[in-house]
Amino acid sequence: MSRADRIAAAGMRTAKEAREAASKRKRSEKRRASDKLLDVESHRHCVVCWKPIPLDSEPAVCGDITCIENNKKRESSRKRLTIMLYLFPGIAILLIFLQLMTGGA
Repeated sequence: MSRADRIAAAGMRTAKEAREAASKRKRSEKRRASDKLLDVESHRHCVVCWKPIPLDSEPAVCGDITCIENNKKRESSRKRLTIMLYLFPGIAILLIFLQLMTGGA
């Protein structure tokens, strides 16, 4: 066996050992991460400030007054937008229908 062959074989052996060590490290990191996930209690997060809150909290807001006010504003704005999204196309369809019924003049 020549010197070049021995160096190539040693390089291949080192690469194989490095791959095995890396895969072992990945497996152990995944195991640690899954163990940490099991330690966390079930919870949800405040929709405003993202603090952890209990699952049964409804609405999903922490007890902070600013979060409660912000959530009320967001909900009213969302409801208003939903009404407008249905109302305006309905009015447009109604106007087109009335124009077609009157003869389109």
